Amino acid sequence: MNPSLATPLAAPLPMLLAAMFVGVPITWLLTALFCQKGSDYRQARARSLSLAGGIAAMIFSLGAILLLSLYGPTTVYAPGILGDVFSVRIDAVSVAMTTLVSFVGLVVLRFSHSYLMGDARQADFLRYLMQTLAAVSVVVMAGNVVLLVAGWVFMSLSLHRLLVFYPDRPRAQLAARKKFIIARGSDLALALAVGLMVAATGSTDITAIASAAQNSADTFSAAPALLLVLAALLKSAQFPTHGWIAEVMEAPTPVSALLHAGIVNAGGFLIIRFADVIASSGVALYALLLVGGVTALFGSLVMMTQRSVKGALAYSTVAQMGFMLLQCGLGAFSSAMLHIIAHSLYKAHAFLSSGSVVDIARGNGFPAKAAPVRPALILLSLFIAGGIFAVWSSVVGITIATKPAIVGLGAILVFGAMHLVIQSSRGQGSALVLFRASSTAAVVAGLYFTLQTLALLVFEGSVPEAGKLDALQFALMMLMLGTFGAVTVLQWYLPSARSNARWQAFWVHLSNGFYVNQLFNQFIALPRVNGEANR
Repeated sequence: MNPSLATPLAAPLPMLLAAMFVGVPITWLLTALFCQKGSDYRQARARSLSLAGGIAAMIFSLGAILLLSLYGPTTVYAPGILGDVFSVRIDAVSVAMTTLVSFVGLVVLRFSHSYLMGDARQADFLRYLMQTLAAVSVVVMAGNVVLLVAGWVFMSLSLHRLLVFYPDRPRAQLAARKKFIIARGSDLALALAVGLMVAATGSTDITAIASAAQNSADTFSAAPALLLVLAALLKSAQFPTHGWIAEVMEAPTPVSALLHAGIVNAGGFLIIRFADVIASSGVALYALLLVGGVTALFGSLVMMTQRSVKGALAYSTVAQMGFMLLQCGLGAFSSAMLHIIAHSLYKAHAFLSSGSVVDIARGNGFPAKAAPVRPALILLSLFIAGGIFAVWSSVVGITIATKPAIVGLGAILVFGAMHLVIQSSRGQGSALVLFRASSTAAVVAGLYFTLQTLALLVFEGSVPEAGKLDALQFALMMLMLGTFGAVTVLQWYLPSARSNARWQAFWVHLSNGFYVNQLFNQFIALPRVNGEANR
C-alpha cells in the first residue's frame, strides 16, 4: 500500500479521488432511496433521478481511472478499526470492472425508462436495479474479504427481487427460487473459503492474502482454493447447475441484460481477484479447466438448437462463462479479464436488441436449408485461417513457447475464421466474397492478438502472469481444442443432416440439454408448472 494514502490528511487529492471511487456504489444507493413509487409525477422523478445517478457513477468511475494512472495500485482504508472492514482496492482489475459496471448499468437504466414506460411499478424496478448495481460495485472494489462477502450476498438478494418482479408468472418464480438455492450454496462456499484464508494469514485484507500466497505455496491448503472455485462455478451458471440462467427469461429484458452482462461475471471476477490463491493449488486449476471446458462445450452445442432468441443467448452465456473459467484454469488471468469486458459489452447489446432480431432475419432472407460443406472447402478454410493466425502470432511475439495458454485459447479463433470463410463460399460463393471473408478474418485475428497484448500490459501486476503449462494442463487444453473443432464440424453438417431420423432424435435430446436440468430440478425437489418440469 502507498503510505501516503493511509491517512486522509496526508494526501487530500488522492483521498478525494478515492472518495470518487467509493462514490460509485454510494450514488447508486442514494438515488435508489429517492425513487419512490406513486403518481406519474413520482415515476418521472424516479427516471430523472436514476439517470442522474447513472451519469454520476460513470463520472466517478472515470475519476478512479485518473487515480490509478496518477498513483498506481493501492488500498484505501477507513480510519481506525473500521479499516479491517471498510477498505477499497484500487488496481487495474477493480477500476476496469467498476467502469464496466457503471457503463452497462447506465445503458440498462436508460433502456428501462422506455421499456417499462407506463408500468405502475417502474420506480420500484429502478430502485431494485440501482440497489443491485450498488452491490456489484461493492464486490468489485472491496479491499477486504468482509466487505466482499457482504456485497456478494447483497448482490444475490437484490437480483432476486428483480427476477420475481412479475409475481404472477409461475415459471419466473420457480426459476428465481432455483437461483436462490444455488446462490446460497455459493455464499456458503465463499464464506468458508474466506474463513480458512483469514485463519491462515491472520488478515482480512485481500492484498495481504494474495501476498501470502505469492510468498509461500504452503500458506494455504487446497481447501480455500477449491471452495473459491465452487463459489465461482455456482455463481456463473456452470454445468450441471446452469439451468436457472435459461429459465429467468420471464423477468424484464433489462434484468436479463444486467444479469448476463454483469452479475454472471462475478464468478470469474472472484477467481481473478484471488488468482494467487487459485494459482497455488494445481487441483483448483484442474477443476476450473475440467468444469469450464465441459460447460463451454455443452453450452455451445445446446445453443445451436434453441429456437428462441433469448434461449440461444442464455446458453451462449453458459458457454462463454465456461470458456472464461477455462482461461483461468490455464493461468491466463489477463485473458479472462479481457473476456469479461468483451462478453459484457456484447451480451448487453445482444439482449437489449433481441426484440429486433426477427425483423433482421426476415430482411436478410436466410435460407431454410444450408448447402453441404465440401471437404476441399474445409481444407482451404483451414489453410487460410491457420496461416493468418500463425502470421499474427509471430508478429506480436505471442507464441506457443512464450504464452502457450493464450495461443491455445486463440486457436479456437481459427475455427471461427474457418466458419466465416466456409459460410462465405457456400452456395454461390465467388473469389471476391472469399477475399472479403479472409480479410475480415485477418482483421479479427489482428484485433485478438492486439487486445491480448494490451491486456497483458494493463493487468500486469494485478494478476499473476500466464506462464508455462504443466503436462496435464497442456493435455486438457489440447483435448479442449479437439472438442471445439468437432463442434465446429458439427455446426457445418448438422443443419443439412436433420432430415435423417437419427439426427432428428439427437437434435431433440440436444435441444433439451440431454435433460440434465430436469434431473437437477428433481434433485433439489422443485415443483412442476402445468404438469411440466421447470426448464
